[in-house]
Amino acid sequence: MDISPQGLVRAFAYRVPALTVNTCLAALGLSRNSSDQDFLTELITLWARPVLRTPAALLKSQQAFNYDYGVWGRMWISKWTIPVEDSLGRKTTDGGVDEHILTLQEAIASAIIELGDQDLRPIDLTMPVLDPVQTEWTGYRRNVSHVAMRPSLSERDMYAAMMADLPDTCGPTILYFHGGAHCLMDPTTHRWTTSALAQKSGGRVLSVRYRLAPQHVFPAALLDALAAYLALIAPPLGAFHEAVPPEKIVLAGDSSGGGLASSLLLLLQTLSRRQGEGKKRRIVFQGQAVTIPDLVCAGLALSSPWLDITRCLPSTTANARWDIIAPPPPRNQNPTPAFPTDAIWPASPPRVETYCTARMCIHPLVSPLAAQPRHWRGVPPVYVCVGWEGMQDEAEVFARRVFQSADPGNQAVVFDGWEGMPHCFAMFAWNGAGRKAMQNWAGFCREVVVDPTRFRKRGQMGTWTNGKTGVVKEVSLGELGVSSGVGCWYERERLDDRTVDAKLQDGQRWRVELDDEMVRQWQAERKGASHNDTVESLKTSMIPGDTSVSLPYAGVGSLLYRCFTWPTRLGIAGTGN
Repeated sequence: MDISPQGLVRAFAYRVPALTVNTCLAALGLSRNSSDQDFLTELITLWARPVLRTPAALLKSQQAFNYDYGVWGRMWISKWTIPVEDSLGRKTTDGGVDEHILTLQEAIASAIIELGDQDLRPIDLTMPVLDPVQTEWTGYRRNVSHVAMRPSLSERDMYAAMMADLPDTCGPTILYFHGGAHCLMDPTTHRWTTSALAQKSGGRVLSVRYRLAPQHVFPAALLDALAAYLALIAPPLGAFHEAVPPEKIVLAGDSSGGGLASSLLLLLQTLSRRQGEGKKRRIVFQGQAVTIPDLVCAGLALSSPWLDITRCLPSTTANARWDIIAPPPPRNQNPTPAFPTDAIWPASPPRVETYCTARMCIHPLVSPLAAQPRHWRGVPPVYVCVGWEGMQDEAEVFARRVFQSADPGNQAVVFDGWEGMPHCFAMFAWNGAGRKAMQNWAGFCREVVVDPTRFRKRGQMGTWTNGKTGVVKEVSLGELGVSSGVGCWYERERLDDRTVDAKLQDGQRWRVELDDEMVRQWQAERKGASHNDTVESLKTSMIPGDTSVSLPYAGVGSLLYRCFTWPTRLGIAGTGN
């Protein structure tokens, strides 16, 4: 997404006539979307889509989105950095190593192995180092104007003021992960969302500045997420807060942040389940040996979650007319525009995906859609909000798989679908649908903490609400993704578990082949360039005083261009997830 003046000119230069015509049709109620989208939603969708599909250099985009324009208005922001310190010894009395105490990296590695497909070749995964994790405590600031300046207080005093302004002490602590396709956005871009969640839930939010791709490949972001969770239940020395009981924590996120929150829940559930099998394991964190509790959190609350890195399900393309996100191009095309090359992309060695290697793209901790129902057994209540967007199918299949993960009466899933609404509409209160969806999202976060008994009896139905008329229709949770009735405007194929798994495996297969081809060419180009450089050095040494001889590296440039254009086949550029 290029939001520079030049990028906006490129986005709209030749589209203005068509956009103007479509805007007029929408205003008159004559557009093809007018039956399910109100005028303002259609207007925003029409004019936002060109901007979101115009790519910019990733590093430049990251710097733009990470800029802090300051804090004002009805929100408390207290910045806190989780330190890195794993000083707990693991030696036993006889000089051995206590295998029941894991570092954060070892805990994630064990879950990766446990959840991985044993038929695949061994996973070659470089585990990232621990880095300090920056966070923002966010609360709703009452009794001030929308333009009130941030008080001149220390971060600790700011946190104390936030806590004093809470309506009560029984509200949730929401551990929030922002969206942005795993490579963009920041807690600063989501302050309106987190402060709204805090206000409407009567709680507080800890928003995490996790490491972004492509500089930090999987599982760096998941490692930061795990550190943030552990910092809540076992605060390090000097933390502003006291230990938060797991039953008061709600994991939440939008888009790719929703995917990361789901991955964190799956990771915690896997580690907790390992303990339940007699393998009592603890995690080293800030000089403590922390045990993952049986109840890892109160719930999981997702808005327009991106749960499938491969984007392989039909709604990715079929819902393009309703969405602000452009669909991925056909597999046989090499489209432009592509990410302009910069210091962080293409990667070295090159890869198809920004977030992970191709072989990891359908691992359940990367794409939670790939997790089977058995993997979700015993998880706390789950809320999923989605519109008629590219992520509709994966949200439906995910909700169905979680619903089917346990015996009747044990697993609570709240599915909140909205007809005609685009990606992440719940984060923007431009119409009644967005405001209502935000209220539902925050309401779930509060209710699973304040009144958890409500979710102990499993409901069988979710809802689809028309974003324009407000008409509500019920849909069976067990039929999500496998029928073309309620909530689906077109005749789609039956997305049963076997079909979904086959599509995921196909999406991984061609990515692995392309990854391997790119690396082979990259290695060949490097070898050739190194050989040419050696020859050039010899030539130079044989001509005294002559340093003007040079050899072109057009082959390397061509390869790099191919490297950074291939990922756009997946629709990564400008996804805005």
